[in-house]
Amino acid sequence: MSDHIYYQGSTFTVEWYKDASGHMKAKKYYDGLPREERKRLDDIVAYLADSPLGTRLPKTLYNEEDAENKIYAFKPKDHRFFNFSTVGKRVIIIDAYRKHSQKMTKKDINLLKTVIASRNDYLSRVKGGIYYERHA
Repeated sequence: MSDHIYYQGSTFTVEWYKDASGHMKAKKYYDGLPREERKRLDDIVAYLADSPLGTRLPKTLYNEEDAENKIYAFKPKDHRFFNFSTVGKRVIIIDAYRKHSQKMTKKDINLLKTVIASRNDYLSRVKGGIYYERHA
């Protein structure tokens, strides 16, 4: 299995986003978490990836963060893992951070802007045929 594949479910494949340099910021964040905190995300991702199409997770576990760009966040405890769905039943996890307050701070909003840029980069590189070919 490729290093960017996080979980192969019966409905969705969940992947870590790789930037043009091959870095996976969300995976690096994930790898730095204690085992029990990684397990919480593992459980949420597996539940989503193995659920039939149309299944809605509770907002306490998965929430839409940007409606226009269809950016979502897995929410294991105080962590947020930004992601989006794309063709081929793929969920791409782009970046992550530790939540410090009820509302998104200016820093969190700035991170969301970089997530949107990364989503656009992914879509552009896939359309150009260079995303998966380069990271195979």
